[in-house]
Amino acid sequence: MMKRRWNIAGIAVLVCGLAAVGAAAKTKVVATEEAKNPPEAPAKKILVVVVAADANVRSSFEEMIAGELSLRGAKAVASSVSFPELPKDRAAFEAKLTSEGFDAVTVTRLVGKEDKYEWKEGHESYRSDYMGMDCWGGYWYAYSQVFVQGYLESETKVRARTDLWRTSATKGRLVWSGTTESLDPSTVPQAAREVGVAIAKALTKTKLI
Repeated sequence: MMKRRWNIAGIAVLVCGLAAVGAAAKTKVVATEEAKNPPEAPAKKILVVVVAADANVRSSFEEMIAGELSLRGAKAVASSVSFPELPKDRAAFEAKLTSEGFDAVTVTRLVGKEDKYEWKEGHESYRSDYMGMDCWGGYWYAYSQVFVQGYLESETKVRARTDLWRTSATKGRLVWSGTTESLDPSTVPQAAREVGVAIAKALTKTKLI
């Protein structure tokens, strides 16, 4: 018997964009890298870009990340507001940064996905489905043991990298990179929130927002 915690068909967008991470998922920052240049003042207005082939996945992640950053003091805006499609023209992109006063940009993208399978051995267990029976029946059902068949359990880890760029330099400057790891992907909204929370907490801790 195959026991799976998520439906692989439901995350087909991962292989071509950014991963959807599940309602029961646990997301944490597993790696960070900071620039060694002199520190700048915390970013005040951030354009949030998520590289994903699916427009709904992209907008959901951008809005959640922007929301979590804004909750911690930095005004953040999803790039899908200004760019319904991912920006491809540099001049238009840079003009938008200048005209709307963005002093930072975050770029998030999928960097890895790992599937792990583990066989769970069958075992004996007590039965508890004796509601409605008499005293003896309840006792006998609790006493009797039944065998639980073995099953294959899957675990999926999805990693996404987020880079924080400052626009103060002539060509922009990378000041922080962080990789989040999410366990057992399933749905986009909760995924987006967990990644957003993890990123926002990390940037707050490093005083970059």
